[in-house]
Amino acid sequence: MKDMDCQSCSDSLGVAFGKIRGVSHANVNMQDGTVAIDLTSGNRVTLEQIWDTIKRIGFTPGETKVTVRGSVKGSTLTVLDKTIAIEGKADEGENVELKGAITPPPDPRTPIKLRIP
Repeated sequence: MKDMDCQSCSDSLGVAFGKIRGVSHANVNMQDGTVAIDLTSGNRVTLEQIWDTIKRIGFTPGETKVTVRGSVKGSTLTVLDKTIAIEGKADEGENVELKGAITPPPDPRTPIKLRIP
């Protein structure tokens, strides 16, 4: 987040993440403009919830590095009940773990794409 320059706002962001059911830990680093979030097993937290929380505090969410687990079918990854388009190579199968990056779309109705390096 390029606009993270207020310590009390950064602290507010950590508190806001702590109130989301399924977030076990959030580490906000104002100097780097980053947030690291650990989620509990079986959580139902969506990227949209994370990005909306960031926006409500007054920051702009940027590229989001993620590790997701789900089932790959063709060029999509199904995580819980949501389908994410995949850019890059991923093998088809069940219970896979993928690491990549997602950039918040300008329009929230735009499908989310996971870029796999």
